[in-house]
Formats: sequence, C-alpha cells, structure tokens
Amino acid sequence: MIISKTSKIVIGSSLLLCLLIISCPKNEPVLASVGNAKLTKKELMVQIPSGVQLTQDNISALIDKWVNTELLYQEALLKKINNDETLQVQLKQLEKEMVVNALLEKEMASVAVNRQEIFDYFTLNKESFLNEVKIMRIVVSNESLAYRVLMQLRAGADFVRMAQDISQDRVLEKGAESKYLARGFGDPRQGGDPTLEEKIFQIPTGQISDVIKSTEGYQIIKVTDKKKVKKDITLAEVEEYINSILQYRKSREMLDTMINELKKKVKIKQSPEVFFK
Repeated sequence: MIISKTSKIVIGSSLLLCLLIISCPKNEPVLASVGNAKLTKKELMVQIPSGVQLTQDNISALIDKWVNTELLYQEALLKKINNDETLQVQLKQLEKEMVVNALLEKEMASVAVNRQEIFDYFTLNKESFLNEVKIMRIVVSNESLAYRVLMQLRAGADFVRMAQDISQDRVLEKGAESKYLARGFGDPRQGGDPTLEEKIFQIPTGQISDVIKSTEGYQIIKVTDKKKVKKDITLAEVEEYINSILQYRKSREMLDTMINELKKKVKIKQSPEVFFK
C-alpha cells in the first residue's frame, strides 16, 4: 500500500493524537503532562520510530515532541479544527490504512525464504549483477495509450520525441537518458519495484520493452547502453538483497490470494461513472 507524503505527515500526527485518548492505567509512570493530558511510559514506547533506540540522550527530545504536539492538538480543538468534514474523512481513511497495515504485517510475518530459493535466484540472475544500464522511458497512466505508443515505436516513431510529447515521467526529464543504473535501485525495502528492475536488465541494448505495468503507471523502457562493471560477484554480497526481493514477491502473491478470497465472500459494486454526473 502506497501512502503519500501528506499522509505520512498525518500518520505521524494522528498516531500521537490517537495515543492521547488512551486512558492512563493506574500506577503507569507519567513522563509528561499538558493540562489533563498525560504521556505514559507505554505510550512513549509506541511512538519511538522504527530502528531508534531509546536512551537518556534522546528521551527528552521525544518527550518534547509529544508536548509540542499536545499543545497544538489542544489549540486545534479550541478552534474546532477537528470538526472539519474533509479532515474527518481523511482521519477515517487513515484509520483504515493503519489497521490494514497492521493486518498485513501480521499475515506477512509467516512469509519465509529458504537458502535454496536465494541460491537459485542468484544463479539465474548473476550476470545482471555484474552490469549497469542506461535507459530512457515513456510513462503514461492509461494502458490502452501505452499500447498505442508501443505500436508507433515499433513502426519507427522516434522514442525521444514520443517521450517529450506524452510521457508523464516524474523522475526522468521527458526524453532524457538516465544515469547508469546498477541492480538494487528497485529495492523493495526502500519502496522500489524489483520486478521492474529485473525486466530492465533483461532488455537488450538498443531495444525497447513491452508495456510494463508498474507502481508509477504503464512504462515502455529503452535500454540505451549496458556495460559490465564487475568481473564477478559472490552470493554473500547480494544475499540480503535477493532475500528482500523474494520476500516481496511472496508477500505480493499472498496479498493477491487474500484479496481474491475475500472478494468471493462479499458482493462488490463499482460505479466510477457516478463521479462525473
């Protein structure tokens, strides 16, 4: 599930706000208070960012953050900001996303990758880890448009001109060539798309891909150059990355299966045309 930058900001704030309404258990240590609102040890532990170790050096900063948030929250309540209809819709959606994320985290905890799977992937893809590539691409949001563009390109249309005219790429300048890319730019742990990365490294130099569905839209990739930058590589050097790819792939498969099974249990109706009436 992809969450926008704005949503991330709201998540951070809303998580704190949600914690404020939890009643303080009796005998729970209170680390700070603003008026009647109290911050307990348990609540602070929930707010610690992933990967951060709580120490005597940083605990004051975390408590200060809670105090500042609580001050602003109480001011927002005084000004009835919480009654805004748009905000109410956003908070409702945010609650759903957080609960769904918790569900997925619990379900995906059972996903495991074994050593043989990692070795097999390495054997099949080793050559790609030795190379770097440069690409140009065309990105559009409409699948049918992507296939029309592909037909024109295969009929001889200029790739750069087509990219300049219609690409909706938000990363590369329209028609521009990328820097050299090595395996790893699609790291799922960083929000990347390993499937797209794999397909890029399979494209021969000077050739264009089929239409590739990705998180950014529908892409047509042209590999403009490919060079070998390493003579060899060991499994140990890329084992952790390969494990993340296979974890990602299995998790996606499990999620697709879960959604398909849930769809069988409930009647679903979609009417996008209503939006434009």
